[in-house]
Amino acid sequence: MDGIGTVLSRATLTDVSALLGRALKNEVSFHEFDNLLDHNDLLLVSNATPNLDPSWRCVSANPGAYRFHAPPSQIPGFVICGSDPEGARNGVYAWLESSGFGFFRDSETVPRLPRMIPDQAFQEREVVPAFRWRGDMVWDNYLGPRRYCASAWNIDDWESALLYLARNGLNFLEFYPPMETIFQRVFPNAEGLAQGAVWTAEAKENLAHQVLLRGRELGIHFMYVVTYGAFPSQVRDLYPNLEWRNGFLCAHQPELPSFTGQVWQELITTFDTDHLYAIRHRGEEGQSYSDPCQSVTKAQGFNQALRVLKDIDPNATPTVWTWAEAPDLFDAFPASVRAAHIRHGMGGMFDAIGAGREQSDGRPALPSTQPWLSGQFTVFSGADTLLQTAWSDGRSLARDARAAASDKQCEGYFQWPEWSNTSPWLSEVIRQLAWNPSDFVQDVVLARYAAVRHGSAADAFLAGFRPLLNAGNARFMATPRKRLLVPYFLNPNEHALLSDVRAGLAEMGRGQSQARKPALFARDLTDLLAWTGVRQVHVFEAAAYRAHGADNTREKLSCLNAAEATWGALFQALTLFPELSLVDTARHIKATAIVSDRAVDSFWTLSCDFYNGYPLVLSPEAIELVYLEQTKALRDLLSQSNDPDPLSAPSWFWHDFPDQASAKRVRELPRENAQRFEAEMRNRFSAALTGQEVITGAETNGANLALSNSRMTATLSAAIEAIVNLNLPDPLAQPDA
Repeated sequence: MDGIGTVLSRATLTDVSALLGRALKNEVSFHEFDNLLDHNDLLLVSNATPNLDPSWRCVSANPGAYRFHAPPSQIPGFVICGSDPEGARNGVYAWLESSGFGFFRDSETVPRLPRMIPDQAFQEREVVPAFRWRGDMVWDNYLGPRRYCASAWNIDDWESALLYLARNGLNFLEFYPPMETIFQRVFPNAEGLAQGAVWTAEAKENLAHQVLLRGRELGIHFMYVVTYGAFPSQVRDLYPNLEWRNGFLCAHQPELPSFTGQVWQELITTFDTDHLYAIRHRGEEGQSYSDPCQSVTKAQGFNQALRVLKDIDPNATPTVWTWAEAPDLFDAFPASVRAAHIRHGMGGMFDAIGAGREQSDGRPALPSTQPWLSGQFTVFSGADTLLQTAWSDGRSLARDARAAASDKQCEGYFQWPEWSNTSPWLSEVIRQLAWNPSDFVQDVVLARYAAVRHGSAADAFLAGFRPLLNAGNARFMATPRKRLLVPYFLNPNEHALLSDVRAGLAEMGRGQSQARKPALFARDLTDLLAWTGVRQVHVFEAAAYRAHGADNTREKLSCLNAAEATWGALFQALTLFPELSLVDTARHIKATAIVSDRAVDSFWTLSCDFYNGYPLVLSPEAIELVYLEQTKALRDLLSQSNDPDPLSAPSWFWHDFPDQASAKRVRELPRENAQRFEAEMRNRFSAALTGQEVITGAETNGANLALSNSRMTATLSAAIEAIVNLNLPDPLAQPDA
């Protein structure tokens, strides 16, 4: 190596050597470049290496690019040359991947290598990323199952997320820095800022320091999400004579830039900076919280924020979201501003009932010279933690990414999900597109992914996943607690999709014993089982409602029984995984750091009741106390009503149905017992956070981390059998029936 700790960080070297050591069952040595090379050496350098043989150089000067080269002299055996240190990092991980390693969002697979043979592991090539910035966003606002919820992650959870980025050649993370201690230091007279949402403010700041240090060691740049105008209530209480609206300090007052400047300066002093920022809240088109004071225009408010940021950090590169609306702000902005175009796939997202697809692929309606980043809003609300979302189809994402990459003004491509790690496959799609969207072919990428991730069980995995992935983006989405009755799922095409996925699920289940890494196969199998179970309940509930309208009591009861049985089977499967439990997440919080006085309230509000259920994620508790209860409430209503259509139309949902008649038939299901739900969850959260609980029943499965593979296989097999052996109701006779 040229300059250990310079071309490649010691943190990356430690990871690479550990991975190679596992594959070779032997220690791997790295040493400084000393010109004493032979044909067994692999030389890792960058274009900045002094006296580098010109024939070894990476031709491209683009950041992050790398070259694999086999010198004709065979001394050294091979060269990995990065255009810069990041390129060297990207190259060495790409070398490992070409040797059979697999780097996934939830873990890795390591091949067994008797020895490293360079001329088999290398193909002469140079790789240049399609986008300068490639990365992810980790949302740190809601609470929920810790598999998906960064608000509950400890440093080990963060380690997994950061290693995924580094190993896959990604280089930035949109990051929400904790602000309680920042506000404490800027406003020392404000009382009550010592308690964060789940941990004390000090504990959360300490965790953030560890995350930032580790990420930067691995070559990741952090884009801080900062707000302009929003202040906590403890600060607002100090200044009752100022004009506030909905938590915002109105922008016509000089205190706003003054206060914000102090806060942002303290933020940078506390956490350092990579000079990347995303400014929120001031000017998000069409949003209810856009300049709520109406005292300045959106552009004026943003320009205030941009001037404040420039004064504090002259090297700042700020981004401003465009969402899907006409971005009329950017003509007024300085050249340093990048537009972050958040693509969510849903048309009319903020309308009473959103319909259709979002804007066209590629560049949004920006000024011709405006630089921008393409952000993929793949996961919206707790309902979207299932495999299929409104913006999850690899082919659709690839079409958009190719259009973005063809625009020279597009500098970045990243995933912007409200929940993390919802689909390892979707993460694979995003990282592939961030590097090379032009060559992305879903079936080819999927087949390789299956082979590296699951080995001999690849065919079983493909049998399960292909039918759902071939179906494309979801056509329906709603907030999860207010579950809806959707007759559209009885249409012949949707009915056939469920039948095909059930058959694939059964075949995938039979392949469990062949899995290369049982935990990864169980993860994917459970993801598919969850989609199948939820969709099957939708179908049975819609069929029961149809039978009620036709006065067919026998069919109605049969479908309702089947819906409840499906929930029961899915519940048993989910209890295998502690990281999917809300209550176990609370236990995890307690084991990580000092718990906040606000933790119980935060868990209830932010995991169960925010916007009356918007973030509720599929979990054992959600099935037990909400979803199953809603199905039972539907049974009670239909048993007591003579009205053939007793349910009401919902206030909001989004759809991409091929006809309006399907939208008009959507109904809101009866609600669960909200008081019981809140009381039960608060009691469970309180017990878990204080350590005063008694774990019984199904919770025992969740608390037992050391599940044997045989037990996991048996439980998942039983759940699959219970679900796929239920006979589906007949589909609608025709789409417009």
